[in-house]
Amino acid sequence: MPIARNLTSKDLYDNPYPIYRELRDHEPWAWSDALGLWLVSRYEDVLFVDQHPEIFTAHQDNSLAERAMGLVMVRTDGDAHRRLRTAMDGPLKRRNVRERWSEGLKSHATELVGRLAEKPEFDLVTEFAAPFAAQALTRAVGLPGVTTEQVVEWSGAFIAGLANHDNDPVVWERCDRASTEVENRVRETIDRVTAEPDGTVISAMVHADLAEPLTVEEITTQVRLILSGGFNEPWDALATLVWHLCEQPELRDRVLADPAALDAAIEETARWLTPTGAFPRQLAVDYAVGGVTLRAGDKLLALASSGNRDERKFADPDVFDIDRPNLQDHLGFSLGAHYCLGVYLAREQMRTAVPALFNSLAGLRVARAPKLVGWMFCGLQSLDMAHDTQGAKGAAQ
Repeated sequence: MPIARNLTSKDLYDNPYPIYRELRDHEPWAWSDALGLWLVSRYEDVLFVDQHPEIFTAHQDNSLAERAMGLVMVRTDGDAHRRLRTAMDGPLKRRNVRERWSEGLKSHATELVGRLAEKPEFDLVTEFAAPFAAQALTRAVGLPGVTTEQVVEWSGAFIAGLANHDNDPVVWERCDRASTEVENRVRETIDRVTAEPDGTVISAMVHADLAEPLTVEEITTQVRLILSGGFNEPWDALATLVWHLCEQPELRDRVLADPAALDAAIEETARWLTPTGAFPRQLAVDYAVGGVTLRAGDKLLALASSGNRDERKFADPDVFDIDRPNLQDHLGFSLGAHYCLGVYLAREQMRTAVPALFNSLAGLRVARAPKLVGWMFCGLQSLDMAHDTQGAKGAAQ
């Protein structure tokens, strides 16, 4: 029986990589009855799907993304995609991130580390990574007063909706509640920035120079998108990178001494983890490949996390190695027209947080072995850490 035929989300949740290896080796284009879609697992095929929207359109009929959040930018192609992206990307460009948001990131990292200095043990995810990513996001987007707890709940609700292949009504109820709460907050911000532009993403969308200005619903929908991926990816990537550095002291020392090594470690984290593990697509036309024929209208998942562990592309793909000669080819942020809009903010968060943690908390180490979970979205639910509090006091003085 074909490997993928009866695969479900639950089969892939705890550790999808052995299954992905089987798919790459035996069924690189595989149909799943249980999921109702094709799974594409090899690197070159995932890249091909991402770069050929005329065959594999980002828009899906009755898509989970549209059900969860509305018509988000990543579910559009061509002119529709460019219109939304152009309206949003100004505050998130590389130079604007450095000039506008970098100092705030440093200040917040210092504040959070200060709270941890007297705690011999703490959960890096809930006590640092989540609040750090949440507040970075709310500042850049333009949602003052929104708490970390609210961002965690909204992001979790939308991500659950995006992965709700089982059509669980409880998941949709949670998602709808988050959707309404976000809309109310966005409307408040729109009212404020319409009169007083403030350089945030919402302000940029309100004042974008477009032939057809964005509607309130379009702006709200893109904010829902940012609250899912824009929070989830840097949070998960930061926790994962800190974990690897604790497990490899020589690499940690190298990364702390060399900004270029830190940048490489950030990219390797995006490859090794791939926080957003799959790109949903739909066949625009019939397409024959590898002895199978995909029909127009069929749905598909391009498994970026599988492509990033493909031995045909990356040697020893399960090993965390920042010296890979082809590291920049990873699919962690996509490589096509849908290249991650928040990539510069995510990178800046990690560039800021890693030195802040290791230089301020002496003897920082993993207290208990963590566990990665997820396949559509992958990360650590917790990361129990320990450090030498007396050393932390000295570092802070």
